[in-house]
Amino acid sequence: MAATLVLSGAASAQDGLAMPSDVFSSYETSSAAALAAEDQTQQISYLSDCCEPTCGAADGCGCGDDCGDGCGDTCGCGCPACQKKAAKPSPCLTSHKGVYYANDFSYLKDPCGPCCLGDCMKLMDVGCGTLDIGGQLRLRYHHEEGMGRSSLSTPPNRGFLDTDNDFLLSRLRLYTNWKANDWFRVYAEGITADVLSNESYNPRPIDRNSGDFLNLFFDLGVTESTTVRVGRQELLYGAQRFVSPLDWANTRRTFEGIKVMHKSDDWAIDGFFTNYVPVSPDDFDEADYNQKFYGVYATYTGAKSASYDLFYIGYDNDNAYAAVPPVTSPAAGSADFSVHTFGGRIFGGSGDWLYEMVGALQTGRQSGLGLDHRAGMCTCGVGRKLPGSWTPTMWMYYDYASGNDSTTDGTFNRFNQLFPLAHKYLGFIDAAARSNISSPNCLLTMKPSSKLSLLAWYYYLGAADESDVIPGVAVPSAQTLDSTDFGNELDLIAKYQLDPRSNILFGYSTLWRGSKIIGTDNADFFYTQWELNF
Repeated sequence: MAATLVLSGAASAQDGLAMPSDVFSSYETSSAAALAAEDQTQQISYLSDCCEPTCGAADGCGCGDDCGDGCGDTCGCGCPACQKKAAKPSPCLTSHKGVYYANDFSYLKDPCGPCCLGDCMKLMDVGCGTLDIGGQLRLRYHHEEGMGRSSLSTPPNRGFLDTDNDFLLSRLRLYTNWKANDWFRVYAEGITADVLSNESYNPRPIDRNSGDFLNLFFDLGVTESTTVRVGRQELLYGAQRFVSPLDWANTRRTFEGIKVMHKSDDWAIDGFFTNYVPVSPDDFDEADYNQKFYGVYATYTGAKSASYDLFYIGYDNDNAYAAVPPVTSPAAGSADFSVHTFGGRIFGGSGDWLYEMVGALQTGRQSGLGLDHRAGMCTCGVGRKLPGSWTPTMWMYYDYASGNDSTTDGTFNRFNQLFPLAHKYLGFIDAAARSNISSPNCLLTMKPSSKLSLLAWYYYLGAADESDVIPGVAVPSAQTLDSTDFGNELDLIAKYQLDPRSNILFGYSTLWRGSKIIGTDNADFFYTQWELNF
């Protein structure tokens, strides 16, 4: 069969680089608090005035063994019971969540709890409730080869050509959280993001935002177990394979609408109806009312050894389908569609064995193509905690998402990955989306020390249907339609926890292109990131 040249672009405009700084947390078998070392409970020296001890052993203050007699030393009291508490892993390490409106500073209510950077601005009494102020500063340097985005290549954004880029991404997030009482709160979070690069680099749409709101909403409790949220809000569900704020992107992802949250015993159920908010780098971001995103997501945690997710997610994109390329084009199915996803996830373990299974079916209509939509995906993983002082854990995964079968009449079969944390899965190079993919892969995580975490992930990337392309996430590629061999990728990460609120990360990825990719070079990616929460 003669080779057919097809350019595989981004899966959709909202996708991009997407891996959170806590990439290890979804795969570690121990609790996230295990990252902490005993010496991580020490106060941060460059903000010591926020954590000034009010008493200590040398002061002769009356600290009883129960730490209940006036011990105001939140950075470590001289009494034995306080020292024992201070030796435990610091809750500062896990106070900041994947979405900052879920941050947890309840440990500050303990007079002998730890005190970390920014804690003096949390749970402040403002007379009519409490106020939190905080944020994050992040810097990340990239060196990319063969990953496109260069004005010196033709076409300029295609991957697997002779391209070489160096750039620095900077991001600042600031938030304020006013909780009037147990029934009402207002949350606001802003962001500014920029890129400093060599002249040939074409910034990605998700690299820059001159200043905008990520979150601006109010919560209203209607019953003791049900809360309504209205306004701009980030969404994060499950392992973020379908719905994520896209933290690796310099700008993150957000939505605008309403969400109803209900929690009862072991069930947590959310229902939401929102509109996607695309990033406009130089203007105020506005919701695209032609892109409706809605659904119901339920989580059950009552089982002893597993948690269960059940979900329905709808996504209507009413924007006009500007061009009518062949259905094998990556642009096919990118607009004028209504897709409905039904699925579930189970994650758990027994002893040293771990497992994860995810499955979803999609139905709907590709109006722009004049076709019905029928697609599906599954992820199956088995892991085991291995012996050794570095607490190694090995996972074997298989990821599948249907591609479009060109011989099928009347239906479009390429799975729509919705709004995922795409970069965290299927290779950090971001050359393959969760569409038309068949990928066995192996993941190994280790912890040589309490502060250092290591990750190695190896993928074989293949097409589920050779007559369709594998859409890219951030790296487009030209592909043939007579091969399934997309390539092999190795990802390596080392993360060092400088202190409970700051870490540095080093990463390297390489993708050896297979016969499906048309190009002149492989892709290589080195990056280092520093992150500070406060």
